[in-house]
Amino acid sequence: MPRALGTFLKLRENEKLTRYHYYLQLPDQLMDVVERDPSAPQAERIAELAHSFAHDVLRLAVLASRCLWYEALTPDMSRSGDLPAVSTDLESYFLFLKAACDVLAELAVELAFESRMRGQAPSGSFHDLTNWVRDNPARIDSRFHFLAAELDWFNELHGIRTNLAHRGYDTLVYTNRVVLSFGIGPFGRIETRILREKRGQPQGESHKITLTPLLPFIKRLTRAMLSVSDQLAVAVAAYRGLGAASQSHAICGVYVPALHALDSYEPPVESPTLKIVAKCLRKCEDYVTASAFAFPDGHWWQFLVGLMGHFGSIPVYLSQFEEDSAGAVVDWKIIFVANGQRLGIVALDQVNTDKTSLENSRHSLEQFGANNQLAKAILVSRSVNDPSGVSLTVLPLVFSDQPADAAFKAFELLTK
Repeated sequence: MPRALGTFLKLRENEKLTRYHYYLQLPDQLMDVVERDPSAPQAERIAELAHSFAHDVLRLAVLASRCLWYEALTPDMSRSGDLPAVSTDLESYFLFLKAACDVLAELAVELAFESRMRGQAPSGSFHDLTNWVRDNPARIDSRFHFLAAELDWFNELHGIRTNLAHRGYDTLVYTNRVVLSFGIGPFGRIETRILREKRGQPQGESHKITLTPLLPFIKRLTRAMLSVSDQLAVAVAAYRGLGAASQSHAICGVYVPALHALDSYEPPVESPTLKIVAKCLRKCEDYVTASAFAFPDGHWWQFLVGLMGHFGSIPVYLSQFEEDSAGAVVDWKIIFVANGQRLGIVALDQVNTDKTSLENSRHSLEQFGANNQLAKAILVSRSVNDPSGVSLTVLPLVFSDQPADAAFKAFELLTK
């Protein structure tokens, strides 16, 4: 489990990054500067901006988790009521993404100029700063000239945010029951044009709205923003002679896995599996619970989805993940009902095959079966530290690091 619900923190000695961490080079580098000399004149301002940028990325993680969650639920016809919430979350995503860009502008001005020069460049707007750098390249170190590049992704974001915040545009979200799409338009103007059309009056511009796949769009913009932050980190290090970042600071929290999921997102293809996933998410009830089971693309989530496909039903019981300090799963219990029988699984990342560990595992399985009136219970593991030492007559065991293979073998062992 994560160390924190959601914050920017300094890693403990020997703490490893997990899926609950997300590393950001720029704020890490800035906090290195602050920790070296917290009494320096710029220390508080640099720390403030480092935390502000990390805060915005954390908010993006929360909003991304909701968009991922809603899309995975969209095959369920009863979830149409989610669409207004998706619209609100998407608009919030654009606002926080633009805010993160504006913090990058403040950081650039703070760190690319000496104190007597900082008032020359606009610091509160990424849009204004990039225009200023284009017009005044000789007034800023050449290492920051990348800010003058024409950034199509930012122009898109800036236009969307301006339209939503200042020009009366609204967001329309649509689902084909596989993916979410969105469009943005001035719906007040559109309604007026439709009224004119109905009365045979000239309607002016077309009132059609173009729909864009939602998650690929925010994935592209988010990647682009983070790429600029990394470029800024490199430029600041070279300009200030900072050296390599310590990699000892990261954001951490229960929604952070959504950033990894967004980064690896690929649009789903229509299949019966999508409805199975939606059913399982309803069983989990919320993103944080589903994420603890490695939703949407982790090993154990894929294993669970595979099992549900074989059983043709959702589990009647899912325990919480129990993890060790390194994030390895040491106990996860699942119960299905098939043909009137209760069938149980104890899942873990690794089975130890020494005599004591095997005996403990056997006893745990027996106790699990007795406490839950199970007709059969088995162990499922991603690996065994000594496969040659395992006897299936001692322990009903499936081990495979391929989730689909593990799900098939577990189903066969439970039902044969």
